[in-house]
Amino acid sequence: MIPLFPDFKKLELNDKKDVEKFTSKFSPYADFNFSNMWAWDLKGEMGLSTLNDNLVVKFTDYLTGHPFLSFIGDSLVNETARELIAFSLKNYKNGILKLIPETVINLLDKSEFDVISDLDSRDYIYSIPRLATMDLWPKNLSKGIRRFIREYPDYIIRQNSIEEISENEYLRIFQKWSENKNIDNYSGLNEYQAFKRLFELKDNNLKIISLYKSNLLLGFDICEICSEKYVLSHFCKGDTSYHENVNSLLNWEEAKFFNTQKMLFLNWQQDLGIPGLRKSKAKYKPDSFLNKFIIKKQK
Repeated sequence: MIPLFPDFKKLELNDKKDVEKFTSKFSPYADFNFSNMWAWDLKGEMGLSTLNDNLVVKFTDYLTGHPFLSFIGDSLVNETARELIAFSLKNYKNGILKLIPETVINLLDKSEFDVISDLDSRDYIYSIPRLATMDLWPKNLSKGIRRFIREYPDYIIRQNSIEEISENEYLRIFQKWSENKNIDNYSGLNEYQAFKRLFELKDNNLKIISLYKSNLLLGFDICEICSEKYVLSHFCKGDTSYHENVNSLLNWEEAKFFNTQKMLFLNWQQDLGIPGLRKSKAKYKPDSFLNKFIIKKQK
């Protein structure tokens, strides 16, 4: 059970249902997705609390490691923000809240709080039916997909739940991806450790779309069905040393699969302000964004 603020509990696997009682009412913001929180809680520092029937989460900054608070909900948001900011000022010496979803901001009194758009943290949302037609788009993405199909017409796509696959096979692809990026000590990457933690979750809503040539795994995307409309992408990796268009082909096949499942939107999470990641996400033409904000008390 999640305690009342200012008490916090550490994130545990059995918190999933309690967390989703709060988050299921809103669009699937990646930061508040339980699987995402679990995977990235590498040091066990994440905390859960409730305040005014809102979910409060203690995060640590992805880059600096400094703690901060955020919340999602629609009950007494001004009172909630006020109390959390006071707590943050006293305990973290910053007096700000981060990763605040737009659904909260829409209810916030702008005369009391400064609201700062956080473009680096917004989630990219794509139309699945449109991504499923990438092979017909007029530019480089479609050309790359058609080239892959010409050169490897016998490629295979498999869809599995996370419980059905061999973890080591997918860890090998992560290693190949790191080598192609000239990344040393890939096993020390936070992303690699988060990827391994995801395998601790036994959830039928976690689906793996895998690309094979014969029996050789070339790439994968681990996604989660979050609602009747939304899919969230957790990790996508491909071995581009085999073919430079592995990722485009995989993303297209992923969209085709979820399109047959009548899913409408794919959340590819944020870009963290990383230029290469922002460019990569932009080329797939996002349909919209789940915007997030930083808030603080006005002076």
